[in-house]
Amino acid sequence: FDMIRLLLLCFIFKLVHSSCTPPLTLVSDGQCRGKVSNSAGIYFDGAAMNEYISVCKGKNAFPISIHNDEQQSYWNKTKLSYTFLIGLICNSGSKQWEWADGSKVDFKPPSGQYDEALDGECKTTCTWWMSKVGAWGKTCEHSYFNADYFCISQLESPPPASTDCGNFNDDSDDSVCYEIAAKAESWKDAQNVCHSFGAEVASVHNLQENNYIRRLAVSRGAINGVLLGATITGKGTDFGWIDGTEWDYSNFHKGFPIDGLGECLSMDTVTIEGQWMNTDCAAKMPVACARPLHDTPEQQGCLDGPWKEGQIIYSPGFPNDSSVPCEFFFTVTAGKKVKLQVMLLEANSCCDYLILTDGYIGGTIIANLTGDANSGKSFTTSSSNVMRVLWQPNGGVNVRGVMMMYSTS
Repeated sequence: FDMIRLLLLCFIFKLVHSSCTPPLTLVSDGQCRGKVSNSAGIYFDGAAMNEYISVCKGKNAFPISIHNDEQQSYWNKTKLSYTFLIGLICNSGSKQWEWADGSKVDFKPPSGQYDEALDGECKTTCTWWMSKVGAWGKTCEHSYFNADYFCISQLESPPPASTDCGNFNDDSDDSVCYEIAAKAESWKDAQNVCHSFGAEVASVHNLQENNYIRRLAVSRGAINGVLLGATITGKGTDFGWIDGTEWDYSNFHKGFPIDGLGECLSMDTVTIEGQWMNTDCAAKMPVACARPLHDTPEQQGCLDGPWKEGQIIYSPGFPNDSSVPCEFFFTVTAGKKVKLQVMLLEANSCCDYLILTDGYIGGTIIANLTGDANSGKSFTTSSSNVMRVLWQPNGGVNVRGVMMMYSTS
């Protein structure tokens, strides 16, 4: 990796909320759950538990732990015809049972529904399992059983609400946050890179913004130009910002734009002026990303719009608090269809849903989305120039919500 890519990897790690590792899926309270291995014959003893821990570790996960009624009910409802393992182990120091992820045993089924050994000290790690009726049992002998491996992982909690730029950079004067991302493979790739951060390829509206982006680019090692967020809007060399903001400032290099040279826009970072040149949209170049300063969830609420094509639109409180329901109407020119890009969706599949319908009311349901496996997908109306989008969380616990953008299809 070059220096820019190393910086970007750190940037992604801090900014992008980790998602569930397949085959785990997002279920409840930000917890990922899933089966990682089909039924196989194993010997129920301490060695089996070590293997179970190792299999889950390979999915960045842990064996099952159960801390409340919802989790107990969920696993009980798997309705398997055989037992499956749960992640209770013996802490050799404290001589107490604990979960394999290090958490305490703070929940048990009703009396008579678990092995009483759980109430006392432990001597050695045995193999604990849940029966098809939800009881917890253990086996310490070298006994042969069939079992599946189910694993869990917990998404990192969304960051607390903030009015600063977080892991982006703030020039402190224009309420816009900036970052320079790795070399994009093309103009389309540049948009995808910025979108993955909840941002857009940067527009520039005054000398101060231009100078700030140029200095930031150089500090990130992008010393031979960066892509900006404009393309030619029609015939000739007239440019427009793709975020829909006004073209109220330009800083073209002398003689540019050159007709036929390219329909995308780049900034020359070699000189301190940071002048612009039009460039081929297939050019590989680092990209300047920008996003507005996010307000706190209390300030955001459910907004009425109006919404614009190409605008990045968020559920209320994104990414700090996804608990507020909201309804959006996205409209394009009559006779056209609406295409919605779900840039990021993080919703508990037990409880939170994003519903897309064709038209204002009574239209076909295009999709009913949940979990964390729909990010990057697009959906289009079948007949209407209006798409109704409903964010319907039931708690929205420990998930970020939705980030989306629409356009004419």
